Amino acid sequence: MLAFYRALQQALEENRAAVAARILQVSPELKEVLKPGARKLYYFSGPGVGELGNKEVEGIIASQVEEVLKRRKPQWVHVPLGEGWVDVFLEPVLPEPHLLILGGGHVGQKVATLAKEVGYRVTVVDDRPEFANRQLFPQADEVICDSFASALDRISIDPSTYVVIVTRGHRHDYDCLRRVISSPAAYIGMIGSSRKVKGIMEGLAAEGVPRERLARVYAPIGLDIGAETPAEIAVSILAEIIQVYRQGKEVKSG
Repeated sequence: MLAFYRALQQALEENRAAVAARILQVSPELKEVLKPGARKLYYFSGPGVGELGNKEVEGIIASQVEEVLKRRKPQWVHVPLGEGWVDVFLEPVLPEPHLLILGGGHVGQKVATLAKEVGYRVTVVDDRPEFANRQLFPQADEVICDSFASALDRISIDPSTYVVIVTRGHRHDYDCLRRVISSPAAYIGMIGSSRKVKGIMEGLAAEGVPRERLARVYAPIGLDIGAETPAEIAVSILAEIIQVYRQGKEVKSG
């Protein structure tokens, strides 16, 4: 049990997504092998810490981890097991939301500033030194000057990640979206006209990306508030992200 609490404390200190599982009740048939109060910490990625007492139960709970983290709410799970059953309580261990901005131009700069104001951890990626530096992003937690492909190979994306694609051109938007669309990110948004968005979506569909994955992309990005300036566009983007974050699930109006 001590290992569980140490791992929980470490997850909180390291801002690492996890789910804490605790057995609440066990049917009489299983009380010899499963004990109320048994706990296990499931990381989003990597092995967990602790034991629930049954591998089948642990596997079923592991399959629930991503959904619990996405919804950001505790969940009670009833698991039939042979002639008996077990009830398990799942509680998300939520890191602060992570905003990944792909593109360091004017919109990306405004989005980063607003995101820090509302308490997000911010990472900015651009392949141009003049747009990926501390002078333009003094408040960002991390500024990466590298190719988008190389940076995305290194960045960990989990259900607490919100991806904003605002690069300088069609090709980079396409490549970035192709790399993140299968990720467990809570939100993926891409800037662009309806015509550009349609072309990118058709191209990805032709590559074999399933329609349901394409449908989860917010594009054109941001709530429709008639935004025109970079600052206004940033407000619309953050408003949309906050809406998704607070509701704990993907929400789309169209």
